[in-house]
Amino acid sequence: MIINLTNKELRHLPNIIGDLNNLRGLYCNYNQLVNIDSIEHLINLEMLNCDVNSLTNLPYSIGSLSNLQNLRCNNNQLTSLPESIGNLSGLRELTCSFNKLTSLPESIGNLSRLQTLYVSFNKLTSLPESIGNLSGLQELFCNKNQLTSLPESIGNLSGLRELRCSVNDLTSLPESIGNLSRLRKLYCYDNQLANMPESVKNSRKNVANEIIKYLKIKKEIKKTLNEQLIIDLDTVSIIMLYY
Repeated sequence: MIINLTNKELRHLPNIIGDLNNLRGLYCNYNQLVNIDSIEHLINLEMLNCDVNSLTNLPYSIGSLSNLQNLRCNNNQLTSLPESIGNLSGLRELTCSFNKLTSLPESIGNLSRLQTLYVSFNKLTSLPESIGNLSGLQELFCNKNQLTSLPESIGNLSGLRELRCSVNDLTSLPESIGNLSRLRKLYCYDNQLANMPESVKNSRKNVANEIIKYLKIKKEIKKTLNEQLIIDLDTVSIIMLYY
């Protein structure tokens, strides 16, 4: 059973929702919801879309939704995610962009089946080291935050194909990024990056192929890096400089 409550001007979910044990999909996006507490007994729920509401938090009980595969909570007022989110062992897609998140719970590293993680347009200053446990992750979008660094454990994401970390405050990328043999797209423009990690430069066949899509470089180091970047063009197939 799937229920679509999209764009109904709701501030609260109908009470009956909590009694629908066989519910598999709940679309309550584009409303004015201030909480979704009544979902705690929806043990068969696989899809929950609560995009574009007024949620300031997700209930701790969301961790009991053991069959949940897709959780969308973009465009809300979330400042944090509950630690219990790490109990969602079947979760494959988590998108919570355009919120006010300042951190992610360490328990996020328990989401062993997660393939897509979108946390763009928040206020994150760091990513948890546990993110390196997400061996099945294919897409990680964390652009437009306040990140000053990426965890070294990011190099453990053996399945990662696309990483977007543009428009942050990064001054360097971790050396371990060279271990991402399946990475095909790396977006890192509009940061404070002065150079690429040596591990990337030395990875001709794996990471180098289409790894650098955009690279933001400060004007004052432009001349210093120009020759080196030209030399690196034989190992990095796409480099677009923004001055």
